[in-house]
Amino acid sequence: MKLSILSFACALAFSGAASAQITETVTPLVPVSPADQQIYNVRAAEQQIQANEQAVALEKARQAQQAAKAKAAAESRQAKARAKAAAEKKAKQEAAEAEAKAKQLKAEQYQDEMRQIELESKRLDLEAKRSNVQTQIELNKVRQQQAVETLQKDAAEAKQ
Repeated sequence: MKLSILSFACALAFSGAASAQITETVTPLVPVSPADQQIYNVRAAEQQIQANEQAVALEKARQAQQAAKAKAAAESRQAKARAKAAAEKKAKQEAAEAEAKAKQLKAEQYQDEMRQIELESKRLDLEAKRSNVQTQIELNKVRQQQAVETLQKDAAEAKQ
Protein backbone atom coordinates (compact mmCIF):
# COMPACT_ATOMS: atom_id res chain seq x y z
CA MET A 1 0.00 0.00 0.00
CA LYS A 2 2.79 2.41 0.95
CA LEU A 3 4.71 1.61 -2.21
CA SER A 4 1.70 2.26 -4.43
CA ILE A 5 1.16 5.67 -2.78
CA LEU A 6 4.84 6.45 -3.25
CA SER A 7 4.67 5.37 -6.88
CA PHE A 8 1.66 7.64 -7.44
CA ALA A 9 3.45 10.56 -5.79
CA CYS A 10 6.51 9.96 -7.97
CA ALA A 11 4.39 9.86 -11.13
CA LEU A 12 2.63 13.08 -10.13
CA ALA A 13 5.93 14.78 -9.39
CA PHE A 14 7.40 13.66 -12.72
CA SER A 15 4.42 14.99 -14.68
CA GLY A 16 4.50 18.32 -12.82
CA ALA A 17 8.25 18.71 -13.26
CA ALA A 18 7.99 17.91 -16.96
CA SER A 19 5.23 20.46 -17.54
CA ALA A 20 7.14 23.10 -15.56
CA GLN A 21 10.20 22.55 -17.69
CA ILE A 22 8.18 22.80 -20.88
CA THR A 23 6.63 26.14 -19.86
CA GLU A 24 10.01 27.54 -18.94
CA THR A 25 11.42 26.93 -22.37
CA VAL A 26 8.52 28.65 -24.18
CA THR A 27 9.05 32.38 -24.66
CA PRO A 28 6.48 34.75 -26.09
CA LEU A 29 7.12 35.92 -29.64
CA VAL A 30 5.29 39.22 -29.35
CA PRO A 31 6.91 42.16 -27.63
CA VAL A 32 5.36 42.74 -24.23
CA SER A 33 5.03 45.74 -22.00
CA PRO A 34 7.19 46.03 -18.89
CA ALA A 35 4.19 45.25 -16.65
CA ASP A 36 3.38 42.17 -18.74
CA GLN A 37 7.06 41.22 -18.66
CA GLN A 38 7.04 41.53 -14.87
CA ILE A 39 3.89 39.34 -14.63
CA TYR A 40 5.50 36.87 -16.97
CA ASN A 41 8.68 36.83 -14.82
CA VAL A 42 6.64 36.33 -11.62
CA ARG A 43 4.73 33.47 -13.22
CA ALA A 44 7.97 31.98 -14.45
CA ALA A 45 9.46 32.31 -10.95
CA GLU A 46 6.35 30.75 -9.43
CA GLN A 47 6.57 27.90 -11.91
CA GLN A 48 10.25 27.47 -11.10
CA ILE A 49 9.44 27.41 -7.38
CA GLN A 50 6.68 24.90 -8.05
CA ALA A 51 9.04 22.78 -10.13
CA ASN A 52 11.66 22.94 -7.37
CA GLU A 53 9.07 21.95 -4.77
CA GLN A 54 7.98 19.06 -6.95
CA ALA A 55 11.60 18.03 -7.43
CA VAL A 56 12.11 18.12 -3.66
CA ALA A 57 8.90 16.12 -3.16
CA LEU A 58 10.06 13.69 -5.81
CA GLU A 59 13.43 13.32 -4.11
CA LYS A 60 11.74 12.80 -0.74
CA ALA A 61 9.44 10.18 -2.29
CA ARG A 62 12.43 8.47 -3.90
CA GLN A 63 14.29 8.47 -0.59
CA ALA A 64 11.20 7.15 1.20
CA GLN A 65 10.87 4.42 -1.42
CA GLN A 66 14.55 3.52 -1.02
CA ALA A 67 14.15 3.50 2.76
CA ALA A 68 11.10 1.24 2.43
CA LYS A 69 13.05 -1.07 0.10
CA ALA A 70 15.99 -1.13 2.50
CA LYS A 71 13.68 -1.82 5.43
CA ALA A 72 11.95 -4.63 3.52
CA ALA A 73 15.34 -6.08 2.55
CA ALA A 74 16.53 -5.89 6.16
CA GLU A 75 13.34 -7.56 7.37
CA SER A 76 13.77 -10.23 4.71
CA ARG A 77 17.37 -10.85 5.79
CA GLN A 78 16.28 -11.05 9.41
CA ALA A 79 13.50 -13.46 8.54
CA LYS A 80 15.94 -15.61 6.55
CA ALA A 81 18.40 -15.51 9.45
CA ARG A 82 15.67 -16.53 11.89
CA ALA A 83 14.55 -19.33 9.56
CA LYS A 84 18.14 -20.50 9.15
CA ALA A 85 18.70 -20.42 12.92
CA ALA A 86 15.47 -22.35 13.47
CA ALA A 87 16.48 -24.91 10.84
CA GLU A 88 19.92 -25.30 12.42
CA LYS A 89 18.36 -25.67 15.87
CA LYS A 90 15.94 -28.27 14.53
CA ALA A 91 18.78 -30.13 12.78
CA LYS A 92 20.85 -30.12 15.98
CA GLN A 93 17.86 -31.35 17.96
CA GLU A 94 17.18 -34.11 15.44
CA ALA A 95 20.86 -35.09 15.48
CA ALA A 96 20.81 -35.21 19.29
CA GLU A 97 17.64 -37.31 19.21
CA ALA A 98 19.17 -39.66 16.64
CA GLU A 99 22.31 -39.97 18.76
CA ALA A 100 20.23 -40.69 21.87
CA LYS A 101 18.26 -43.35 19.96
CA ALA A 102 21.51 -44.88 18.71
CA LYS A 103 22.88 -44.98 22.26
CA GLN A 104 19.65 -46.49 23.54
CA LEU A 105 19.71 -49.11 20.76
CA LYS A 106 23.34 -49.91 21.54
CA ALA A 107 22.51 -50.26 25.25
CA GLU A 108 19.57 -52.56 24.42
CA GLN A 109 21.79 -54.66 22.16
CA TYR A 110 24.39 -54.88 24.94
CA GLN A 111 21.69 -55.95 27.42
CA ASP A 112 20.41 -58.55 24.94
CA GLU A 113 23.94 -59.91 24.52
CA MET A 114 24.40 -60.02 28.29
CA ARG A 115 21.09 -61.91 28.66
CA GLN A 116 22.18 -64.38 25.98
CA ILE A 117 25.51 -64.89 27.74
CA GLU A 118 23.72 -65.34 31.07
CA LEU A 119 21.28 -67.84 29.55
CA GLU A 120 24.16 -69.75 27.95
CA SER A 121 25.98 -69.76 31.27
CA LYS A 122 22.88 -71.10 33.07
CA ARG A 123 22.43 -73.72 30.34
CA LEU A 124 26.04 -74.84 30.73
CA ASP A 125 25.67 -74.92 34.54
CA LEU A 126 22.51 -76.99 34.20
CA GLU A 127 24.21 -79.31 31.75
CA ALA A 128 27.18 -79.68 34.13
CA LYS A 129 24.82 -80.45 37.04
CA ARG A 130 22.92 -82.93 34.89
CA SER A 131 26.22 -84.53 33.93
CA ASN A 132 27.27 -84.68 37.61
CA VAL A 133 23.94 -86.26 38.55
CA GLN A 134 24.30 -88.74 35.70
CA THR A 135 27.84 -89.55 36.86
CA GLN A 136 26.61 -90.01 40.45
CA ILE A 137 23.85 -92.30 39.19
CA GLU A 138 26.38 -94.35 37.21
CA LEU A 139 28.73 -94.48 40.20
CA ASN A 140 25.87 -95.54 42.46
CA LYS A 141 24.93 -98.29 39.98
CA VAL A 142 28.53 -99.49 39.92
CA ARG A 143 28.74 -99.40 43.75
CA GLN A 144 25.39 -101.14 44.02
CA GLN A 145 26.56 -103.80 41.59
CA GLN A 146 29.80 -104.19 43.55
CA ALA A 147 27.83 -104.38 46.82
CA VAL A 148 25.51 -106.99 45.32
CA GLU A 149 28.48 -108.98 44.05
CA THR A 150 30.22 -108.68 47.42
CA LEU A 151 27.06 -109.82 49.23
CA GLN A 152 26.66 -112.75 46.82
CA LYS A 153 30.29 -113.68 47.33
CA ASP A 154 29.95 -113.40 51.10
CA ALA A 155 26.73 -115.44 50.99
CA ALA A 156 28.43 -118.07 48.85
CA GLU A 157 31.39 -118.25 51.22
CA ALA A 158 29.12 -118.37 54.22
CA LYS A 159 27.33 -121.38 52.69
CA GLN A 160 30.55 -123.20 52.23
